[in-house]
Amino acid sequence: MTMTEIEARLAAIPAELEKDGADLDALEQEVRNLTAEKQKITTTAEKRKALIAEITSNGEGAPIMRKAEKPADPYNTPEYRNAWAKAIRGLPMTDAEKRAYSNGTGTGAEVIPTALANQIIDKMKTIAPMLNEIDLLSVAGNVKYAVEGTNNAASIHTENATITAAADTLATVSLGGYEITKLVQISDTVKTMSIPAFETWIVNKLAEALARKVEDLIISGSGTSEPKGIDKANTWGADNSVTVTKTGTLSTQNVLDLIGLLNAGYDSNAKFLMSKRTLFTDFMPLQDKAKNDIVTMEGKNYYIFGYPVLISDYVTLHEAYLGDYRKVVGNMPESMSVKSAFDINTNSYKYLGVCMFDCTPALGEAVVKLVKASN
Repeated sequence: MTMTEIEARLAAIPAELEKDGADLDALEQEVRNLTAEKQKITTTAEKRKALIAEITSNGEGAPIMRKAEKPADPYNTPEYRNAWAKAIRGLPMTDAEKRAYSNGTGTGAEVIPTALANQIIDKMKTIAPMLNEIDLLSVAGNVKYAVEGTNNAASIHTENATITAAADTLATVSLGGYEITKLVQISDTVKTMSIPAFETWIVNKLAEALARKVEDLIISGSGTSEPKGIDKANTWGADNSVTVTKTGTLSTQNVLDLIGLLNAGYDSNAKFLMSKRTLFTDFMPLQDKAKNDIVTMEGKNYYIFGYPVLISDYVTLHEAYLGDYRKVVGNMPESMSVKSAFDINTNSYKYLGVCMFDCTPALGEAVVKLVKASN
């Protein structure tokens, strides 16, 4: 086991000791084994350090000074990771951690270590599945991105005749960056948490909050002083939407009409997007086993006329989308930051997590909408 794994396990054992029926003898032996392994790793590291110092000496006891190479990513070293976790809690650092922390001050040492940032993004994609559906980039700063628009069919060529290029098109989107923030707070006891336990806590807190806001923007963002979401892909009308009257209920024909509006070129990647309540209150009642299978299930996955169904609480009740969401382009740079401050009034620490995000639908024709009339 690594030192990080050992510390994480030691931090978890006290909770297990409090459980009814806990095997105290087994846990006691495990603590002894882990402590011994931890000591062995520490001793080995110290011996390695002493041997390196001896090898690099010039024979007179004076060490040969070599310029340390700065890592390509100063935020992706174990020393910086430990230093960051200690610095934002006001804990003392070792000399090696201080050097690593100093290497990261070029853009502010509040930058989350690369490994933790990746963990947050991975967890965000689990909590907000739409991040896996759109074409998501990870580019620092503003970016322009080309998406295939019109793609004309190949044609038969008459021998010796001049070949004319097809009028294919590219849609270019420009993405900037909007700050997505979340403030979390924990008591001063945060100082007593081990580094692995603290990392787990902050990853879970930030990932959940940031993910839910990002998914909301992917679907409902207005495009004015914030990302542009799927709902703003088109001005909805008869050519790209089906409307259910205010007092009416969804019919099978409504669903068929909606499917018919989507260009066949987007069918291979097309999915329905709606809230869980809409699926069960509007679409499920259409099911008639004697005649058809409008909604089918495979495990926990739902399909409507064979199209996969995505669930999100940020889609308006009684409304739904059908489209190829790969035509929505988003950008979320991997670099994130956390700022911390001690609140003396509550004897607690506040942590402000910040990430950048922007998105926009590149091709409005790739999405159609089921609309519920409001009047």
